Amino acid sequence: MRIITALLISCLLCSSHLRLMGQYILNVKQTFHETDHQIYFTGYSDKGNYIITTGSDNNILLWNAETGIVYRTLAGLKKRSNDACFLEDQERLYSGGEDNLITVWNTGTMSVEATFSGHQGPVKAIDVSPDGKLLASGGSDQSVRLWDIRKTSLIYEMKAHKKEVTALDFSPDGKMLASGSADDKLILWNVSSGGIIGAVDAHKGWIRDVCFSPDGKFIASCGNDRMIRIWTVPGLDEVKTLKGHRNWVQSIDYSPDGRFLMSGGHDQLILLWDVEQGKLLCQSEKQGQIVLSVDIHPLYPDFISARLLSEDLMKWAISGPDITQWKIPSTVQQSSPETASGTSGDEMQYPRIEVLSPVFRDNRCETSQGEILIIGRVEDPAGMPLLLLNGNPVAVSETGIFQINLDLRPGENSYMLLASNPQGKRTEKSLVVDCTLEGSVFNAAPGTEDIGGGRYFALLIGINEYADEGIIDLDNPVHDMENLYQVLHTRYNFDEENITLLKNPTRNDLIIALDRLGGRLGKNDNLLIFYAGHGYWDSKGKIGYWLPSDADMHSTVNWFRNSTLRDYIGSIDTRHTLLIADACFSGAIFKTRGVEEEASRGIQKLYELPSRKAMTSGILQEVPDESVFLKYLVERLEKNEEKYLSSEALFSSFKTAVMNNSPNVPQYGTIQNVGDEGGDYIFIRR
Repeated sequence: MRIITALLISCLLCSSHLRLMGQYILNVKQTFHETDHQIYFTGYSDKGNYIITTGSDNNILLWNAETGIVYRTLAGLKKRSNDACFLEDQERLYSGGEDNLITVWNTGTMSVEATFSGHQGPVKAIDVSPDGKLLASGGSDQSVRLWDIRKTSLIYEMKAHKKEVTALDFSPDGKMLASGSADDKLILWNVSSGGIIGAVDAHKGWIRDVCFSPDGKFIASCGNDRMIRIWTVPGLDEVKTLKGHRNWVQSIDYSPDGRFLMSGGHDQLILLWDVEQGKLLCQSEKQGQIVLSVDIHPLYPDFISARLLSEDLMKWAISGPDITQWKIPSTVQQSSPETASGTSGDEMQYPRIEVLSPVFRDNRCETSQGEILIIGRVEDPAGMPLLLLNGNPVAVSETGIFQINLDLRPGENSYMLLASNPQGKRTEKSLVVDCTLEGSVFNAAPGTEDIGGGRYFALLIGINEYADEGIIDLDNPVHDMENLYQVLHTRYNFDEENITLLKNPTRNDLIIALDRLGGRLGKNDNLLIFYAGHGYWDSKGKIGYWLPSDADMHSTVNWFRNSTLRDYIGSIDTRHTLLIADACFSGAIFKTRGVEEEASRGIQKLYELPSRKAMTSGILQEVPDESVFLKYLVERLEKNEEKYLSSEALFSSFKTAVMNNSPNVPQYGTIQNVGDEGGDYIFIRR
C-alpha cells in the first residue's frame, strides 16, 4: 500500500462579533488556528507583514499576516515566552519568558543567536527601540534592564519598582522608556542616562499595559481598576480617563494615527475608543475568555486578538465613516505593500478594486490574443461589495477574488469595474485592453512573458522492490514515476539533464541526490520532488517516514523521516518547490494551517512570491498500489493546453475525479516553516 502525506488545517472565515455604538464596526475577518499552541501573547511585526504568537507549547510562531500560514516556528525553549518583538529588516526576533532569559532568534535559520541573562525571575515584558539598537526588559525581579543589542551587553539596571514589572514601551523617538508595574506605578525613564524623568501612582492595583501615542505626547496605561488613563509626556499629568470595561483591562494599543485606542480585558470584551473625545465607539461581543492581547496593524485598519486558553488567533477589520487607511508618514507609506503594487496617497479608497493579472499600466494593457482572463480582488471592511463589469454582475468568492474571461475585438476594448458596498459607497476602475491580434512569443497573457527565467529541476523517486522480505514489494511506483517523467520532459520546461530518476533508491541514495540538488539549484530555480512507494505513520510519536529500498521492517535506521525531508526543502534555495507524494501513512511534514481554497491570484504574482507546496493522495490513510491519484495527475498534465499552469489549478482540475473513483481525498497545501510566502509553483508548457 502507498501513502498520503498531508494533514491540513484551514484558516476559517468567521462571522462578525460586534455591538454597534454608532457607525463603527469590529468585524472578524479570519481565525487562524494551531493545535497545542494556546496563545499567551500576540503582536504584529514592525512592518505588519507577520504576526507573532507565543504559546503553551513553548514555541514562538511567525504567521504570514495576510494568509494565516505559519512562516516560521521557533522551537527549543524549555519554558514559555511572555513577550516578543520581530524586526523584519534584521530578520531578528526577540523574546523574553519564564526561563529568566531574553532570547535573540535568527528567523532565517530559525536558530538562537544570543541570549541576555541577568534577571532573577521570569521576564514579563520586552521592547526594542525604534532604531533597533536597544532592548528593554522587565521582570518579576522588579528591575528594568536596558541592553545594547549589537554588543549583547547590559547598559543599565534600573530599580525603582517595588513589585514585578509588567509592561514596557519605548517612545517613538527612542529617548524615553515607560514602565508599568504591579506596584501601581507608571515610571518614565531617560534612556541615555537611566534616570527617572517622572513617576505616578497610575492605577489602583496592577498596571497591565502601557503605550505611547504615535506622536510621543501622551502615554496610555491600563490596569486592575478597570480604567484606561491618558497621561501627558513628560509631566505625567492625567488628561483623560476611559471608563467602559467591567473588569481588569489587560491590553491596549494606539492606532498609528493616534486617533483611536483599542483595549481588551478580563470582561472578555474588546473596545474601540475615540481618544480625543474620550468616547467609546464600539465593543465586541463577549469573546468567551479573557482577552490577553490586542494589537493594531501599522498600515491598515485591522487588528489581532488572542484569548486565554485558546488556540485561535483572531484577525479583525475596523470600519467606520472616517476610517480608510491610517494616516501615517509618507516614509512609511512608501515601504508599504500597497505602495509597492501601485497604490499611492495618504488614504486607501474603499471599496477597493485590485487587478492582480494581467499587469495594467496606467489602467491599460496589450495582448495579441482574441481573449483575456482578468483576475482580481475586491474588498471592503464594511462588507463584501457588489461588483459589476460594464453594468453586469461579476461573481466574487468569499475572500473577494474574481475572474473574468473576456472576448476581445481588434483595437481598444474599454471596460468599467464598479464596486458598491452595503453602505452605498462606490469605487470605479476603468480598464483598456489593446488587442493587436498578432502572434505573441509566448502566446500568453500580458505580464507573464518574463516569468520563465529560472530553470526547472525534478527529483522523481519510485520504489517497487524492498530488500527486507517482510516488506511487500509493489508493482506500480516505478511505472508511475516514468509516466510522470515523460510528460514533464516532453510537454513542460524540464530539460532531460535537470531530471533525476531514482529507481528503488536506498536511504543513502536519497540523501546524495538531495545534497547534489542543494549544490546545483539557485534562488531563481524551481524544484519538483515526486515520491511513490511505501511509507509509515507512527501515530504515537507523530512521525512520518518514507521507506527506501533498504528499509528494515524492525528498525527505523534506514527509514527516511519527513522532518529530514522538510529540512532539505527548507535548505535548498529555490524560488518554488513542489512536493508530490503518493504513498501510505506519511504526514507530519505536510501539516499546515492554510489550505489553498482561493482562486488563483494571477500567474505573475504567484510566480514572484516564493512557495513551498505539497500535493498528496490522501489524509494519513492507505491508498492502493494502482494509483488513481497518479493516473489523473498525469492525465491532466498531458491534456493541459494552457501555457502557464499553477500547481493549485492543476490540483483543482483532478481532485474531484480522484474522489469519485477512489475512497481517498487528495490534499493540497503549504509546507510549514520552510519559506513559503504565498506564491505557487508554475508549470510552463513547451
